[in-house]
Amino acid sequence: MTDTPTGDAPQPVYPLPPTGTTSPQLTYGLLFDIADALVRNGFPRPAGVDWAHLMLSLDRFLYQENP
Repeated sequence: MTDTPTGDAPQPVYPLPPTGTTSPQLTYGLLFDIADALVRNGFPRPAGVDWAHLMLSLDRFLYQENP
């Protein structure tokens, strides 16, 4: 069991506060790195509109509140 020193569960870091603009960290280089990680773990490489879906999914994970 990995409790924090106070015994409280760690709080999630994501989603981050919205920036109001496109995040400079959310780049094609980051998408390609994520795609490479997927391939290394046995998933097919994104193709066609997969890239747009991957970018949108990453943006939702990073910045949008869960309902």
